[in-house]
This record gives sequence, C-alpha cells and structure tokens, in this order.
Amino acid sequence: MYYIAMVDAEKCSQHKCNICTLYCPEANTLMFDKAKNTSWVDVDRCKGCALCVYVCSDLLNRGCISMVMAQAKEA
Repeated sequence: MYYIAMVDAEKCSQHKCNICTLYCPEANTLMFDKAKNTSWVDVDRCKGCALCVYVCSDLLNRGCISMVMAQAKEA
C-alpha cells in the first residue's frame, strides 16, 4: 500500500486555478480538465510526493487535494 493524491473535483471546480499542475514533478500525472474546470490525477503515475497537497492546501488555502491510501496492483 502507498499514498497517492486525490482531487476533490467539486471543490477544485470552484477555483479553476490549475496551479497545482504546474508543481507536480512527475510528467502527465496531475492534469487539468478544461471542460470540467478541475484538476485530476493519473493514479498509475502518482508517486505520492504530496507536493500538490502542499501547493493547494498550504500555499493557496483551498484544500482540494488530499493523500489517500492506494492498493498496489497485482501483476
């Protein structure tokens, strides 16, 4: 088990800021859906660094992203 980022789409769509996507160190992991005005996480690529949580919660005071426990996929 490990932690991955999870975006609360309802909260995120209220802000439409897209700033968290600029700070994710893993390419094509945290992206923005312009049609839904929300960020989203490719859970298979997320490394669990929580930098997006820091940006969203601590720097921007929005709290749209949290870290959740994920199960490792079996081969």
